[in-house]
Amino acid sequence: MNELEAFRAAARQKDMPDDAVDWWLRLARPCLRLEKDDSGPVVGHFGGRPALPASVAWPEDCVHLASIDLAAIPRDAHDLDLPRDGTLVFFSVTDSVPDIGQVVHVPAGTAVTEAEPPASTATVYDRIPLSGSPDWSLPEAPWMSLRYAGENRDDARLYRELVWDLGYDDRGDETVAVLGGFGTSNTGGLGIPVTPETEVLLVEFHLADDLVGEDFETDYATLFYVITRADLAAHRFEGVSLASDFHG
Repeated sequence: MNELEAFRAAARQKDMPDDAVDWWLRLARPCLRLEKDDSGPVVGHFGGRPALPASVAWPEDCVHLASIDLAAIPRDAHDLDLPRDGTLVFFSVTDSVPDIGQVVHVPAGTAVTEAEPPASTATVYDRIPLSGSPDWSLPEAPWMSLRYAGENRDDARLYRELVWDLGYDDRGDETVAVLGGFGTSNTGGLGIPVTPETEVLLVEFHLADDLVGEDFETDYATLFYVITRADLAAHRFEGVSLASDFHG
């Protein structure tokens, strides 16, 4: 069951009329769940040693979270203006509230070698294949969608409660990361750190302790990689920002 189907089922249980459900579902955006199972085609991997050009060093104090093969991603699985091929490599510092990360785009055909971590990074996570599962994402707050024009609706509170419950239920599944979409708040209180008019969520990582141990000082960390719309259109990933939330 994808998020649209789950929302519709939950809304009917709360007696939300079908026309109201349809109104809210128009805010949805496609996204791609990256999962540690074999439910779909492999589109990348979590952990391991990344393949990098000789000119690109593994960032100091950072762990390699994942590498995503852009050519393996279904075109209709997201609405981001990503390059059609190459690899996106994601790094992050480890902390209770990490705010330093780096994203490297390695174009297709680039000569690469398996990178070794710097001395400042002791951890190399076990390499786990990630399969891609197309889904949909609903904004926790309506204003996060550019399709929302500030309409004053009586069912807005119910909508937000339903979406929050759906996001909370997702935490027990096999999802390691989500490409695109609106993001999912955790209980630490940060919310989704995206300004919709100028930014989009590139990837959100769901890091449980079975993946990263105690590196992020919580049993469940959420990392948000955010990029400006201008940088995404130009395929510039150097300015990607990182924010995090935690299960508290």
